[in-house]
Amino acid sequence: MRIKVNPEDFQVEEILSVPLLETGAAQRVYRLKKRNWNTVDALTRISDSKGVALRDLNWCGRKDKAALTVQYFSTSSDRDMTFKSGNVSAEFAGFAVNRLGPGSLSGNRFRIVLRDMDPREAEGTLMRLGEVKRSGFANYFDDQRFGDIAGGGPFIGELIVKRRFGEALKNIFTSCHPEAPAKTRKRKREIDRKWGKWEELAQLCPETNLKEMLDVMKKGKGELEALRKIPREEMGQYLSSYQSFLWNLVLAEIIRKTADSLFDVKFHPLDLVQFRRLPQGKIEQLAELEIPTAAAGMPEMAEDLGKTLSRVLYNRGVRLSKFRLPEIPQAYFSSFGRRAITIPEDLKWEEGEDRLFPGKSMIMLEFSLPAGSFATMLIKSVSGGF
Repeated sequence: MRIKVNPEDFQVEEILSVPLLETGAAQRVYRLKKRNWNTVDALTRISDSKGVALRDLNWCGRKDKAALTVQYFSTSSDRDMTFKSGNVSAEFAGFAVNRLGPGSLSGNRFRIVLRDMDPREAEGTLMRLGEVKRSGFANYFDDQRFGDIAGGGPFIGELIVKRRFGEALKNIFTSCHPEAPAKTRKRKREIDRKWGKWEELAQLCPETNLKEMLDVMKKGKGELEALRKIPREEMGQYLSSYQSFLWNLVLAEIIRKTADSLFDVKFHPLDLVQFRRLPQGKIEQLAELEIPTAAAGMPEMAEDLGKTLSRVLYNRGVRLSKFRLPEIPQAYFSSFGRRAITIPEDLKWEEGEDRLFPGKSMIMLEFSLPAGSFATMLIKSVSGGF
């Protein structure tokens, strides 16, 4: 099976939960359409062309680069942000009382094409689609949440929680996505080799935030002081990635205890389990189960859920009390709930001949998911277990 052979094979459109008004309000809302662009780069191009700072634009979330996507952004600027150039366009959609953000979405609509399937794979996928339509799928955070983490760690967030500040700092400088260009991977290996030689490292670290941290180290102020130079948004990404990983481990434990017909799913950074089908009572139970992300001072949980989280944390060698990080002002864990399983809405599909791969089949999917659920997790679920 292949996905994203063409950008049009993976289409997603945001569904706003806030009303768009016809009359003037504090925020102007625009509909952003992009093809083969990531969200931040597309918005940067628009903001630069209009003379509006990127920080004055607000959006609900990032969408895949290798896709055809429709999403929304808002601004309090009275400048016309209408834009069209190449594979990026923005058109006025209406007004909103408040600026857009992650809470402004109710969900996303998807149209996805699965390609290059032999008869067995196509038959198995069609069977799994029927099961997912009835029972849903485990609502894991998907791979893109975990960047360059491999083999279960180390997570920079976990190293910070464990107060292994020196290791965390080194990982920030040396970690590299497996698919990064060869030149980048070589540079990261050189940084690793010269670690501790701060003057020499300056030539290998053009990034602004790395330069600032190197300046701290050259002055002998220590790793903790260097970590305090990390921008709040970047630090938040390190911490939320770790939270998401722990949440996935908790859900995997629950799925193992609840479902019988399990199969392994290839996953980054660790493989997880999915279920094939569930009895109706367990579907309802898991559909209502909301698992909070780990944080100090998180809400009280049911006993079984609390024990599962405690076991996962124990296996990682951490305690919830350590999630408070007064040493680093911009480091903060917040807890939020997430549904254990997702049942897609309006899921329908159609099988046909794949003209791009003669002799193979393709399946076209259409469905909606609530905000925060990953379409790629649905695809992983229907591409296994047969």
